[in-house]
Amino acid sequence: MTAREIAQQAKLFQFELNSAKYEYSFSSTDSWIFHQSTASEKLALEQKFYPVLFVKCEYEDLASLAGIFIPAEEGAGKEQNKSQLLANSKDRIYLVAHCDTKLKY
Repeated sequence: MTAREIAQQAKLFQFELNSAKYEYSFSSTDSWIFHQSTASEKLALEQKFYPVLFVKCEYEDLASLAGIFIPAEEGAGKEQNKSQLLANSKDRIYLVAHCDTKLKY
């Protein structure tokens, strides 16, 4: 995927995220948590949280797409997300977003 296509896909995903914030009544303290996930990890998140939004892309492009949503300058509490940027494998093809306070049940 070209850089322009990645930017376009990121823009569409950002639109979905913003729409979902209003649709599911997020408070000002709620925020999206991002994960690079395999299909099974995505399924586990979908079973635990609601809403769960995701975008599927080629594994080669996932780090570029995730880099848009997971800033590299975040604090030490976000080390897990930074390590996910580096842990790109062929099975990890989803960028998944969920809110920790919005449990499914």
